[in-house]
Amino acid sequence: MFPSNRTTRRYAIIMAAAAAFAMLAPVGDTWAASVRGERVTLIVPNSAGGLMVRYARMIAPFIAKHAEADEVRVRIMTGGGNIRGTNYLWFAEPDGTTIGFTSIPSLILAQLSGSEAVQFDTTQLVYLGRAATEPRVLIVGTHSGIETAEDLMSLDRPFIYPSQGTDEDFYSMVVLARALGMELKLIMGYDGNADTSMAVIRGDGDGQITSWRASLGVIQAGDERPVLTLGAERYPGYPDVPTATEVSLPESHDAVEAITNMLEMHRGFFGPPGLDAQATAELRAAIAAALEDPELIAESERQRLPLLPSDGETEQAKIQQITEASAVIVPIMQAALERIR
Repeated sequence: MFPSNRTTRRYAIIMAAAAAFAMLAPVGDTWAASVRGERVTLIVPNSAGGLMVRYARMIAPFIAKHAEADEVRVRIMTGGGNIRGTNYLWFAEPDGTTIGFTSIPSLILAQLSGSEAVQFDTTQLVYLGRAATEPRVLIVGTHSGIETAEDLMSLDRPFIYPSQGTDEDFYSMVVLARALGMELKLIMGYDGNADTSMAVIRGDGDGQITSWRASLGVIQAGDERPVLTLGAERYPGYPDVPTATEVSLPESHDAVEAITNMLEMHRGFFGPPGLDAQATAELRAAIAAALEDPELIAESERQRLPLLPSDGETEQAKIQQITEASAVIVPIMQAALERIR
């Protein structure tokens, strides 16, 4: 489990209440075990114009097709760096009719940080499959005066970072700043990736962490430039941009590797705790089939939303290993939260 006593107590209360409710419920099936013919709500706790929502809208009809569901309807529920929508899903009926899709690292990091807003336990969520993953990149604006990773490490002032909330990019930047020996100034309250990007372009912030795909437009336009990749290897299109592990301080290598490995889970589907076994099997099979559907693959190429699927069982097996390995970054994240309270 995770180190926050407050969070642990909260989970104990939640599970005790759930157990008490179960004792009062009638014996037998209290919900439909199958999602066939059902209307499934897909909660996406991300900004409406972002890539996560675009992926969800693209994939949802194919999940419905392969699950033989009546419909898979996308519901956007933003707030708190993916926390609000995931809290909602945590309390959903575990019958398969409410599932989620978001950045799994955001959820892990929010819980590891001990955030009081978190009401869920990522080790108890049921993982249904990954749609895609790609390395993240730190890009800086032309007003920043920063051109290389060396410039970052020799910066004689705080690096100004505009953030939309305590998501994976927020925590990645916090860990990265520590790994490079940088002083960091966090500016909260921005509304999504487009908003933080505009802040960097205007010069209100020095840089942002985002996906390579989301950043290519502003990079190619000359508005922002890449300085570091958060991935195991250098990005193929920009081989001169080093990885964070290459330039981090020796004592921070473990922290950088932990967050880099975590980011590989990225765009994933998940269900509430105790998700019905039949519904779990159906949804995992449907999501796997959807992501191999030739029509969806063609659509993903048309929309330039690449797929890199991983099945639900594989993603479920990763979660405990990743969270345990990430203990090294907990103090760094908790210190960052204290700074913005």
